[in-house]
Amino acid sequence: MAQIIFDEEWMVAGRLTEKTGLDDRQIKAYRLGSWIEGVHFKRVPAVPGGESKRALVWYNFPLINRFIQEA
Repeated sequence: MAQIIFDEEWMVAGRLTEKTGLDDRQIKAYRLGSWIEGVHFKRVPAVPGGESKRALVWYNFPLINRFIQEA
């Protein structure tokens, strides 16, 4: 059996809220304004090739931290 290591690089909004204290409104504002899709966040549809607007949004915690440090 393969060993899977989960390092929390990518996480959903609920976990990002737990780690940063940002609420849903703040996360959406950063997503629409400052964060770059494909770098700080990405949309992953449940069905490959599915509609991206209804996809689950995943956030890259280390790169978001770096964004804040460099601000």
